[in-house]
Amino acid sequence: MKYSIEKFETGYLMVNTWVFPLSEKSVAVIDPGGLSPELSQYLSKLNPTHLEIMLTHGHFDHVGGLPALVRKYPDYRLWIHEKDVAYLGAAGTETHFKSFGPLHVQKLIEPLEKNPLPEPTDFYKEGDIVNGFTVLHTPGHTQGSVCLWNKEAGILFSGDTLFYGSRGRTDLLDGNEMQICRSLKRLFTELPGNTQVYPGHGSNTTIEFEKKYQGAYV
Repeated sequence: MKYSIEKFETGYLMVNTWVFPLSEKSVAVIDPGGLSPELSQYLSKLNPTHLEIMLTHGHFDHVGGLPALVRKYPDYRLWIHEKDVAYLGAAGTETHFKSFGPLHVQKLIEPLEKNPLPEPTDFYKEGDIVNGFTVLHTPGHTQGSVCLWNKEAGILFSGDTLFYGSRGRTDLLDGNEMQICRSLKRLFTELPGNTQVYPGHGSNTTIEFEKKYQGAYV
């Protein structure tokens, strides 16, 4: 299956939010960091009756658009790994303050107090196939970080696990440097080199490039 994937940079930290139709009336949204005018207009153009919202992890910059998004599209499924569930729901804001307090970004998190994050509707785990994508549990950036891989299409949504020429930070709550190195080694070992990588921030890359660039360090 070929996917018509669109990228929107959303939220204050310019998260890559990925959007593509699944059917005539169902649309996948990956990591809605915000509901920007451009994203809102594109979704209105697609006019879906159902959303499949798939999170690569729970950090506030990747979920900040959820309250507005689910108000506009109340027929949805919200997917996350169970180990990141503390970032969602009414108590999620407290987790974000705890995690990001050292970065002094409280003002970016405060809007979630007035617009609480929704609870997840579904949890994915290692090996699940969700909307055509195999879930790869890749802890390190968070304990519930996942990558979403479609072997046939040759694409990987890597969240904040793998970036162009870099990888996710591990100095926040529940981050772990040894884990993210193991997760990256797994990606470099198990995925074809020509896999197109769509990360959570920045430019696209490939597994082949990152294996050459970062492989010796993980």
